[in-house]
Amino acid sequence: MKNFLYICFLFLVDNVFLMAQEKENNEQSSPYTEQYITDIYMTEPDRALQLLDEAEEKRVMLPARINDLRSMVYRNKYQCKLAFRYARRAYVQDSVANNTPEHLLKMTIELADLASLLSEYEVSNRYVVEGIRLARNMNDEQAEAKLLFCMGENKRRLSFKKEAYETFDEAIRLLSDADDAYGLRMLSYFCGVKMSFLIDDNLIDDALAVGLYRQELLDKMERTEGMQEAYLDLQKSYLYSKLAYLYYRSGDKKKAEKCFAKYKSTQAASTPEGKYNATPYLLVTGQYREILDNCRDLKELFREQDTVNYQYRGILSKEIMAYTGLGEYKQAAELSAFFIAVTDSIHQREKTNAALELDALYDVDEKEAHIVEQASQLRIRSVSLIFICILVLLALFFLWKVWLQNRNIKDKNRALMKYINEELSAQKKKQQSSGDTEPLLPHHELDTESSDAGQEYEINKLVFQKLDSLIRKDELYLSADLSREDLVRMAHMNNTRFAKMIKENTGTNLNGYINELRLNHAIQLLKEHPEYTLRAIAEASGINSMPTFHNLFKSKTGMTPSEFKKVQMEME
Repeated sequence: MKNFLYICFLFLVDNVFLMAQEKENNEQSSPYTEQYITDIYMTEPDRALQLLDEAEEKRVMLPARINDLRSMVYRNKYQCKLAFRYARRAYVQDSVANNTPEHLLKMTIELADLASLLSEYEVSNRYVVEGIRLARNMNDEQAEAKLLFCMGENKRRLSFKKEAYETFDEAIRLLSDADDAYGLRMLSYFCGVKMSFLIDDNLIDDALAVGLYRQELLDKMERTEGMQEAYLDLQKSYLYSKLAYLYYRSGDKKKAEKCFAKYKSTQAASTPEGKYNATPYLLVTGQYREILDNCRDLKELFREQDTVNYQYRGILSKEIMAYTGLGEYKQAAELSAFFIAVTDSIHQREKTNAALELDALYDVDEKEAHIVEQASQLRIRSVSLIFICILVLLALFFLWKVWLQNRNIKDKNRALMKYINEELSAQKKKQQSSGDTEPLLPHHELDTESSDAGQEYEINKLVFQKLDSLIRKDELYLSADLSREDLVRMAHMNNTRFAKMIKENTGTNLNGYINELRLNHAIQLLKEHPEYTLRAIAEASGINSMPTFHNLFKSKTGMTPSEFKKVQMEME
């Protein structure tokens, strides 16, 4: 039995190892991997979604990972409702599985961000609170800072400006000791967003203080390993253009000019988007022609990409202000009409996108219903197979337990048999050495009361030895009719003293003493005459009741008479 179970275990381990190896080999050459889909989701979103559907059907990726990637693809397609739906599904699956806390935290952050984009600020804050709890349990300060900053943006958009800035400061404080590239980039981004909000709220001095802190961060980032020069150049271009504007607004024109010169020295300042960053400073300094030149470059870039969005509308608004500043009101009016048309176009496109997203949601529901039906059938087959395997394992376990129990019982019975044989042999030798029976004491000697307790004990011991020798020699205990009165008369004692004598010399009462002799005789008969029936042995030993014989025998030996007989035959 042990060998059989060992072989089954080896077979199971071997199969699991082969399956894991085959899965690893397949993943290396398969498009159904997280890395491959992450590489193509921006350039080929539809193909990425198709691969995720196939991966779900083939069950080659974890469901939570599949839904996470779907959310990422739909967010890239600006379909935030679908992105939120799949992110929520991944979050629930992670919560149920409870085996990937890092991914659960990632999805919590994603849900908080998506809910904020959908203007569901209360929902976003609920995920923020949940995410902060998870991040603190995992000692992930960067994740906690992300969530706090998201909460600050929610408060800002809900017009709780004071609370928003306090939350921004708390998020920035968490990252203040960051010394790695990722942490410093995140901290720089937080400062940039906060500075933009402060500028929008016309809090010039506060915005300037944040800008100077960000300037120190950029100096630190220059000394940090792994920081790309192009990224730093872009950050400096944006920062110095805003510092020039803030210094000018605060009245320090010299510092404003110096910052603008630093902005101009960056490579990003010569790009269309970099030029556009200088627009606020150019507006306050009245450099309207340069604004028009800068806006023209970025507009051309948008036309090449066929992109009309809110940033394009912002460019138009800057051009309108520049034409107005130059006194060219006709051009400003014409551009205003175009501005209104672009705004209407954006709104119409948003409505179209919303309709397309609703259609996509319907298609997704239909497809998922079909997948659920297939999964249900597969689940039934899988459950049946698992149930059969469990039954087989339980049966094997039960058989093993029975075998083990029987073996233990046999070992115990053999040990008991050996002990009983040794005890019987010792009793036999003791009985042989006790010598012949002497006549009992005369009646008058036993009735004489003695004031000496020690003398009485010695007399009782002597009488018991004579009486025990007589009972054993004549096998009086084999008679089922042997009574207490007969033995009391033989001992020439009253009942009280007789009971005391038996207790002092045997440690039990008369029934226990006689039954011990009868059971020893029964054991001897079982050894010498295994062919006798148990009833015959019980009656020959002076016990007429089989239940009584069974109980007394089990109490003495730890085995039933039939078990004793079986063990004795096996040992022979």
